[in-house]
Parts: sequence; structure tokens; C-alpha cells
Amino acid sequence: MTAENHYKGINHIVKISTHISTGCEHCSHAVGGDNFTESVNHYIKDHGYKLFHVGSENSDNLTMTVAVLGK
Repeated sequence: MTAENHYKGINHIVKISTHISTGCEHCSHAVGGDNFTESVNHYIKDHGYKLFHVGSENSDNLTMTVAVLGK
């Protein structure tokens, strides 16, 4: 049985954070911050990204949730 490489063909990665609000790299949609779940769904549904990771990231006294998507 051969393992499938989920990263094959991925040329672009985006990181979404609950701590940082930005704009979508492809359109004017606001992503990140309080719109975390909507932002992840936006990249998947509207731009064809795949979700690779959801987890937490710590910096000093701050803990945030992050998602990494690729296309």
C-alpha cells in the first residue's frame, strides 16, 4: 500500500490566526481575528484551498488558534 502525499502540487500556503485580521490574498474578504471559522471556510470554498493544520500557537503571554491551508 502506497501512502498518499497530501502536499504534492501545493505551491502556496496561507496562515490564518485568531490574533491577526488581514485581507484575503485573492479578494477583498476580511480573514482572521474574530472571523476565524468563516475565514477557513472562505479559503476552502471560494478559492479551493486544502486545510492542513489547525492548532494553537503561543507567543509570550498570548495563545492563539491558527490554521494552515495550501493550494
